[in-house]
Amino acid sequence: MGIMPYISASIIMQLLTVAIPQLRALSKEGESGRKQISKYTRYATIALAIVQALGLHALFVRGNAIEPGILTMFTVMVTLTAGTMFLLWLGEQITEKGIGNGVSLMIFVGIMVSIPTQLGAMVEELRVGAVSLLGVFAVLALFLATIVGIIYMTQAVRKIPIHHVKRIVGNRMSQGGSSFLPLKVNTAGVIPIIFALQIQLFPATFAQFVPVEYRLGGARVGEWIHGATQWLQPGESAIASLLFAGLIFFFTYFYTAIQYDTDDMADNLKKYGSFIPGVRPGKDTSEYFNRVLTRITLAAALFLSAVALIQYWAPVWTGVQSFGLIGGTSLLIVVGVALETMQAIEAQMAMRNYEGFIKSGGGAPGAGGVLVGAR
Repeated sequence: MGIMPYISASIIMQLLTVAIPQLRALSKEGESGRKQISKYTRYATIALAIVQALGLHALFVRGNAIEPGILTMFTVMVTLTAGTMFLLWLGEQITEKGIGNGVSLMIFVGIMVSIPTQLGAMVEELRVGAVSLLGVFAVLALFLATIVGIIYMTQAVRKIPIHHVKRIVGNRMSQGGSSFLPLKVNTAGVIPIIFALQIQLFPATFAQFVPVEYRLGGARVGEWIHGATQWLQPGESAIASLLFAGLIFFFTYFYTAIQYDTDDMADNLKKYGSFIPGVRPGKDTSEYFNRVLTRITLAAALFLSAVALIQYWAPVWTGVQSFGLIGGTSLLIVVGVALETMQAIEAQMAMRNYEGFIKSGGGAPGAGGVLVGAR
């Protein structure tokens, strides 16, 4: 099952933190609150892993891969759940003793190791004449173009100009000035695609428990259910693709709305004596934030829909079926984790330089410390 139960549990906990006041208050308690939410996330991971393991057991039994029975079901459930929890523990060790998020790095590596195999299969198809050279070049061009687009959208921000007035805090006066409030264009990241896939493919999950030959009063219910699940696959038809894009739009706006509380943002600006030029503090500022977020979220939703659907369209356009890392959640995760890891490495380098600067300049402050810091 990999680490997917933990990812689903993390997303569910993020939504519950916004919806449940007790969890929201817990998230604001600093490190202790974060540890408590992490504990709840682990419990939710175990529950989801057990449910998914039971579904896989039913699939194995129906495919005659294993014998039915309580002991077999218990063995499959414990084994698969233990594997997921071991991966979660391993990811936490990497986070504590390494660089970046351990779980994300494990997903990143799991995706990257498939690239040589896919490239080898594509070269073999080209050698035997199953695909054309033009199709291979088109796949590589789409792959590179998608990476560039993801990097651009991941790092894109909308800078809101903010003016600060002079304030007296105690016996000191804070200086006024100007700054920017950055709003990420793609706040939701890969989450809308994951949610949309989970909902649209839920009938396929349900169909695993219904045999194809199942009948109800003479009606071929099993065949209908399996036919509907095939029809709902994203990319199988124009209606299924439009439904998939619509779900991505909905979850992009929904997740952005729960991440940004525009009323709270406007109140904070007003409380600290800051304002947006040409916009009145208070309600007008909140409405201004809503307008800006609506526009940039539209761009993010269009981009995520295109990235999610291109993985289904590219094989049809190019004729190359063996290379599947064009768009989709996999490529979004790979690029996002690579950017986060680079930022973490840069932060470690900056911290080490800062530490060296302090040590070198501690004995004789002056030109010596400055030179070491500059070097």
